[in-house]
Amino acid sequence: MFGPTTVEINGVDLVYEVEGEGPPLVLIHGWAVHRRYWDGAAELLARDFRVIRYDRRGFGQSAGKPDPTADANDLKALLETLSIPRAHIMGHSQGTDAALTFAARYPGMVDRLVLFGPGPLPGLNLPPTDSDPPFAEWIAIGQSRGVEAMKGAISSWSEEAFGDPEMVERARALLDLYSGADLLDPAPPSNLVTPAGIEDLLSVRAPTLVIHGETEMAGIQIVADVLMYGIPGARKRVVPGGGHVVNWSEPERFVAEVARFLRGP
Repeated sequence: MFGPTTVEINGVDLVYEVEGEGPPLVLIHGWAVHRRYWDGAAELLARDFRVIRYDRRGFGQSAGKPDPTADANDLKALLETLSIPRAHIMGHSQGTDAALTFAARYPGMVDRLVLFGPGPLPGLNLPPTDSDPPFAEWIAIGQSRGVEAMKGAISSWSEEAFGDPEMVERARALLDLYSGADLLDPAPPSNLVTPAGIEDLLSVRAPTLVIHGETEMAGIQIVADVLMYGIPGARKRVVPGGGHVVNWSEPERFVAEVARFLRGP
């Protein structure tokens, strides 16, 4: 395993690390966290794959402000820097936006695509559910009481959503590096690439796995079904024993499903 490395990508410093040998597999983290979100699953996957995980711009130790219109192009430039022409791509939650956009815009660079606990899909307007994260409430807290108070509110919500004290502490530790800039002081979009939406699903050529935990939030389960039916040939798997972070609660089950798909015909 190599230690964290910093590289300049599209004018910002991104931090990444690599471990394992085999076909390259990129892990893209979700909202408010960073590359260490994948701890546990990454080590298991590194037994069979060359695992590349990185902090998206504006998250973790990477510089800049969060920018969904740059994420896919940042990943393209990172892979070119590492001399990796093609890779398996897996994104979680908000990270599935970057993974899906990358697959739609740079299809020749994707071997297989894994969309794990997918976030909102542009063009798919779903009514809110009771389990949805209360972003408007968090923004109001951040604007009135500051970033640390907002992070405290996110942690409290995580306690209800995850339940397990160990997972709650893990989520809180990941939030330490969250700046809150995407909610409280967003940057103008760079428009390096247009994020993929529902109208782009038919253009995804890579074999695709949509995966989530059995107690995943209702809205995410709907998005997962739309992706499964909308992307040609996509398949879906539900991992027993967990929800949005089933890779934490059931790492071996989760990794077994992902590895079986990545190694498949």
